[in-house]
Amino acid sequence: MFAQLGDVTFELLGSFASLEETHAAQFAQHDVLAGRPRLQAMGNALTELRFSLKLHWKLGDVDAAYHGLIAAKEAQQAVSLVYGTGRFVGWFVIERLTARTLQMDKNGRTAAREIDVELKEFVGDPNNPLPAPAVVAGEQNPLLAMLPESMQNALNPIAEKIGTAVKIYRAVEDDIGAMQNLIQTAREIKNDPAGVLNLVGDVLGVAGGALDHLNGLPEIVQSFGDLAGAAQFAAQAAQAAQQMGSAVGEFRAGIESGSVGGWFGAGVAALDAAAESLGNGAAAVQTLTAFVAARRDGA
Repeated sequence: MFAQLGDVTFELLGSFASLEETHAAQFAQHDVLAGRPRLQAMGNALTELRFSLKLHWKLGDVDAAYHGLIAAKEAQQAVSLVYGTGRFVGWFVIERLTARTLQMDKNGRTAAREIDVELKEFVGDPNNPLPAPAVVAGEQNPLLAMLPESMQNALNPIAEKIGTAVKIYRAVEDDIGAMQNLIQTAREIKNDPAGVLNLVGDVLGVAGGALDHLNGLPEIVQSFGDLAGAAQFAAQAAQAAQQMGSAVGEFRAGIESGSVGGWFGAGVAALDAAAESLGNGAAAVQTLTAFVAARRDGA
């Protein structure tokens, strides 16, 4: 997790694309009959933050983060800004949001979005100030505070296994992307059956490794226990493995047949379904990645 604003967490493409802070002092100006006006210090103005960020489906649920920001703005309530390291920046209200959709998938879901956020410091009643958010109470990293208490003492090995599982998940996503590129090339030479079969053979070579990785995930995920996101992660990975297995079966049967037929479309459909299943697990991956980030931030 890079940052958290209220209840909305961000896994960003690196960090904020830009971050601008405005700190100002206020002065009253008094005109005089002779000479230049006099200034009287009236205190400091409220701090303003403006930042841009990019959200991507591979790093979390883009629409959930966006609609969470919209809800926070509509509520007109103060929200806390906390970085992944645990540094509490302060309480702010959301004054303005500007969003630009950068990429959408075939089903019309947002795959990448850029958002400009404008915040203004919220002070409230100085005699009854808002407390620091519960997730940063004491010296514990806020991401660690999200762990079930029974698992906090065992974070090291769990964090390592989470890191391994997420890397496998990302690697399989990359493998599917490579396979889809090969499939597209095969479509472009559909009048050359031998060429299509050769490309499908290349797809099988990648698919075999991806399927082995997916089939190895359940054993790793078992150690996550009741960790947030673990169940969804396991379910989507298992579904992707089943669909990938179907794709491998179709492509293998097609190569053995020596001709291009209905198996090609069936295999492609199964492969696309596996890609969609992994995409549907993005929110779970985001949650699990946050725990790894907590450990790397020195919690």
